[in-house]
Amino acid sequence: TLNVLSSCRKCPSVKRVVLTSSIAAVMYTGRSLTPDVVIDENWFSDSELCKKLDFLSWSSMWYGVSKTLAEEAAWRFSKENGIDMVALNPGRVIGPMLQPMLNASVAVLLKLINGT
Repeated sequence: TLNVLSSCRKCPSVKRVVLTSSIAAVMYTGRSLTPDVVIDENWFSDSELCKKLDFLSWSSMWYGVSKTLAEEAAWRFSKENGIDMVALNPGRVIGPMLQPMLNASVAVLLKLINGT
């Protein structure tokens, strides 16, 4: 992510960077989501909380930590370098598989379709 942002900084024709992150980067905060809460570029999952959540599988826990730290670094870099960046935090991205093996996201969808 930082390599892409660094390249964008050197290219004056880039006007905005759209970072596709993950809901994992913003959902594990320990804070209440009330109607008056605004989730913006300062709202991140708590990486220490992610490490302690026992309902997450080992891989999900580290996925949340990595996505949180990566997005925090991207926002910091973009602000320090004057890059206009927005981040999208989708809960699920579904589309044609690029790899021959079933990944976690598609496995969830397949279970729903099969009723298992």
